[in-house]
Amino acid sequence: MPVEHADSQLAGHLERIIRRVKQSMRYHGSYSTRDILGSLVARWVSSGEWERLKELPPDQRHLGESVRRFILDRFDQLRRRGKRAELDSESITLPDESDLQEMVELAQLRSWIVARVADLCAGTVDSRVRIPLHQPAEVGAILQLHLDGKTQREIAAAVGISLGAVNKRIAEGTGYLVLLQSIEQGFDS
Repeated sequence: MPVEHADSQLAGHLERIIRRVKQSMRYHGSYSTRDILGSLVARWVSSGEWERLKELPPDQRHLGESVRRFILDRFDQLRRRGKRAELDSESITLPDESDLQEMVELAQLRSWIVARVADLCAGTVDSRVRIPLHQPAEVGAILQLHLDGKTQREIAAAVGISLGAVNKRIAEGTGYLVLLQSIEQGFDS
């Protein structure tokens, strides 16, 4: 394979990783139908069902059916708590399998990001990332506030640093997460 083609493939893959990490970090739980569905898919992933399905051969996974059952069960729980809404499996339209798979992957990435931000908050930096991250606990705290939906101005006030420093820490933290995700997908920093 020519070097230019290999470099182009690597650049494209890294660009996708960067886009996905940033997309996962910017989700703040709005009320669009797609976001609500994404939130329910994230709960489905954290329930352990995806881990169970991954053990099955691909032709036996039935991703859409499993997510649909989970969502119906969730609505049934709400109905038992007093919220009356008549729903059945026919009234819930899920995206196709590839879109649903992407939502599952984003939910997994979001969980991974939350765990890595918690590591940073504790001052823990992955040794595989060779680019130094100064003040990892502060970067982690700022990223956590960012993930919680705080604006950069609110973060600056809460942490007691300048708006520019907040922006810099978010960029450093996002860069760190992108590098770490790239390493975990088989690329080297």
